[in-house]
Amino acid sequence: MTKRLGPHRRQVGAGLSIKDKTMNTKNKQNAIAPIIIAVLITSALTAFSPREARAADEATDMIVELITGSDDDMRLMAIQQVSEAAPGKDATKRFVALLPKLKPDMQAKMIDALGTRGDATARPAILAMLTSKTPAIRVAAAGALAAMASPDDVPALAKQAAAGSEAEQDAARQCLRKLKGEKMNAAMIKAMKDADPKTKIELINALTDRNVTSASPTIAKGLGDSEQTVRTATLKSLSAMGDETHTTALVKHMKAAKDPKERRQTALTLLAVCRRGKAKCAPAVIAGMKGTDASTCILLMRILTEAGGPEALTEVVARMKDDDKNISATALRTLTGWPDRDAVPHLKTMAGDVTNLRNHILSIRALVRLASANKDRPADLTGLTEAMKLASRTEEKTLILGAMSAIATPEALTITAACLDKPELVEPAAQAAVTISEKIIKTNKAQVQTVLQKILQKIIKTAKNETTLTRAKRLLD
Repeated sequence: MTKRLGPHRRQVGAGLSIKDKTMNTKNKQNAIAPIIIAVLITSALTAFSPREARAADEATDMIVELITGSDDDMRLMAIQQVSEAAPGKDATKRFVALLPKLKPDMQAKMIDALGTRGDATARPAILAMLTSKTPAIRVAAAGALAAMASPDDVPALAKQAAAGSEAEQDAARQCLRKLKGEKMNAAMIKAMKDADPKTKIELINALTDRNVTSASPTIAKGLGDSEQTVRTATLKSLSAMGDETHTTALVKHMKAAKDPKERRQTALTLLAVCRRGKAKCAPAVIAGMKGTDASTCILLMRILTEAGGPEALTEVVARMKDDDKNISATALRTLTGWPDRDAVPHLKTMAGDVTNLRNHILSIRALVRLASANKDRPADLTGLTEAMKLASRTEEKTLILGAMSAIATPEALTITAACLDKPELVEPAAQAAVTISEKIIKTNKAQVQTVLQKILQKIIKTAKNETTLTRAKRLLD
């Protein structure tokens, strides 16, 4: 039985009737349809006191009447109003009841609108639509569930993400990532237990994108999965979320991996975990190096650099005496490429032995690298000075002078200028001294004016490089 229109609806309806008489084309009707519906619903919601539920009922009546009508354009406009109009569970139930009466394309749009509305009252009906024979409806249902799903819906969404069409998979994946709350995370973790490989991968990827680090212990079990695709997804997840507690399992997996690609991917994951866990990861990596073949030992030693710390450094130094030449050579390269100054004592010891020229050169260059300025730390004048004393070749001394040029202090200038007395270092020393002078003269010219004059005059007398001479003369003037 059709409800009788209220006075405000009769007025608007009359207006519509008059308007229809003046319009000759369907396009004109379409143009005013949104305005008409908005006026109808606004009129219903404001015609009564806010305390009266009749306002919402009137608006719901109008929307239902238009949706069940014969005009597709008006029906579409009315469906758009489902998202926000007539709040409340009763209205949602009435809108849900319309779903079976709609054509598939309109059903999909109604599902979208109910999803935007976000009332969990619609959840059972939307959930049922996941098994619809119409792909567009399944896609709409997966998207709509993001706002109203319960933890019990996670398995169905994960299954659709794994086995649906491309559009269905995308919608389900987005929904899994939008679900809110720790209960949803717990449901995803629980669903992994009995999931088939494809569904398990979807759950792993969703938990990773949601950055649910608490899921890592469960995800890590995938390293032992019989399906390589699951193991690959597990490695990618641990690369993003794994910590030092996973180091032992990753080392074991890398050593056991038969497929070169999987072995390499495991090594990259282990590298990422060590980069985060730092020294906490070192013990497990060191333990993995013992009793293994040379290629694995070398790979783990390179990874050990990312872990760092005293234990890792001690292991690398010890490996320099390994009977396997490839391992000892890798240890040398690892030590000379060590990222922090903890390696300096070991490098100085090695640099002091000039009988092994190769080790001497590599250690001097490493000392220079660690004492030079970079984005994280200023240059270390003491370290560079010590390296200069240990260096035996012009090439390394030139390198040290270049590093000293970044230190704008009178002390650095004095040390650099002292090298002007050594014929083989005149040019690099002059260039470094001029560079330092240019920086000093801008800040404390008065304090070092006399020293600067003497050094610049000495540069002009001894240097031959025209560019250096021009810069020195300009400063002296």
